[in-house]
Amino acid sequence: MSDHLAYIVRSGQRLELVYPEYGLRLRAPYAEWLFEAGAEIIRRIERTKSQGAIDELEMMAEFGEEDGAAVDVDVLKYASGSRFDTVPQCLVTLGDSDYRWVAKEARDSDRNVIGERLHDTLMTRQGD
Repeated sequence: MSDHLAYIVRSGQRLELVYPEYGLRLRAPYAEWLFEAGAEIIRRIERTKSQGAIDELEMMAEFGEEDGAAVDVDVLKYASGSRFDTVPQCLVTLGDSDYRWVAKEARDSDRNVIGERLHDTLMTRQGD
């Protein structure tokens, strides 16, 4: 099995993002369109899968079919919240500089949703 989750290829004038796990193929003329669509679709799929797993364990716990199912439900709910209810962010390397990227809705918010330490900041890379 490959370590790659997805890949992008150029097909004529279009870019194509392929996410084999879901049989997903996205085609667009611009990379930013491709990534935006891919992020939204994959987020919806993953959120649905997560909620389905929670619902299944809740039913098992309700009917007493599995010992510890209630604890497993709490673990899954916490993991789902950590993934889907948290402001998306990641580290971006551009040349010799590292930047912290934070989702636009958090940067544009009137409230300090993400805290000062998570705002886009330039960090110097050591040892490169």
